[in-house]
Amino acid sequence: MKLVKDYMKSKVRKLRPTYSIFKAAEILSKYHISGAPVVRGNRVVGIITETDIIRFMKLDMSKTHSELAAEPHALSVLLLSLIKDHLDVKKHLEELSKIRVKDFMTKGIVSISPNESIIEAANLLEKHSIDRLPVIESGKLVGIISRCDLIRALVD
Repeated sequence: MKLVKDYMKSKVRKLRPTYSIFKAAEILSKYHISGAPVVRGNRVVGIITETDIIRFMKLDMSKTHSELAAEPHALSVLLLSLIKDHLDVKKHLEELSKIRVKDFMTKGIVSISPNESIIEAANLLEKHSIDRLPVIESGKLVGIISRCDLIRALVD
């Protein structure tokens, strides 16, 4: 029987609850991963994914200034408007930088033991519509198994 411990990744990129949203995004991007467990010590307290970060970081950049072109002093009005928008975006980014991973991570994590079968891992991923499972033994994070790992197990 194929077990989780045979296909999980034991080197796991972890995030801390106190990291900023920007640091979390930087780590996911740097290591080309779509999500990571959030740990306090070696205990998993949540999970964060790129989808969570993208959803949270949506900015309304849909404003257009085409209506300003009809104004007699259009260039001055446009420049003032752009400066105001820049300051609004800067203020918004400053506010975002104060927000921590713990503020928007998923707290109710689904995990699996390293001694479970890969079939059970597949069932959990499907049942909960998730892409990865932290692998936990004796309350501590020992690895992670993803959908990609399960596909690899299928062809081994």
